Amino acid sequence: MVLLREARTHTDTGLVERCRKGDSSAFDELVRRYKDRVYCVAYRYLGNREDALDVSQEVFVRAYRGIGSFRGTAQVCTWLHSITANLARNRLRDGSRMGRDKGTSLEAMRENSPGLADAGDGHASPREAAIAEETQEMLLKCLGELPEQYRLAFVLRTFDDLSYEEIAEVMECPVGTVKSRLNQARQLLRDQLREHAVI
Repeated sequence: MVLLREARTHTDTGLVERCRKGDSSAFDELVRRYKDRVYCVAYRYLGNREDALDVSQEVFVRAYRGIGSFRGTAQVCTWLHSITANLARNRLRDGSRMGRDKGTSLEAMRENSPGLADAGDGHASPREAAIAEETQEMLLKCLGELPEQYRLAFVLRTFDDLSYEEIAEVMECPVGTVKSRLNQARQLLRDQLREHAVI
């Protein structure tokens, strides 16, 4: 417990160094700091809770095994996002259950997709809440239909608030390509939402 409390005061870089020296409490702290963000990226990319949980667990297994070779040229957060993106892409290519959660309740969707508007916050009328719920469901459906590279760029920028440079590191492409993919993603989402008469 003392080691864990002490680990919480360290920077990410300090934690990585301690991990390399065999301090398991330092890795536990990295997991604590980033598990929710890793899960959210995986969920928004895959659209499925079970797949997202599987990928999240595998991310930290890979990170633990690869901590010795982590160069430190990127932030730990960016490194974990890169692992998440690669594993999520592989999961999709291998036949993910993308979209299997279509029957998920709004409550579960809110838990798994923080950042979307809350339809049931008590300030909306029943009609407004129903419209907001329908809009959220359609947004998640449309996001799931975006091509992989557009979806990942959109998720990392919109939901995880990564900079263009960080997204470029995760996606291993130039910043200009990131901006182009984001513009394409936004346009495709707008078109899809218009088509469904949501906007």
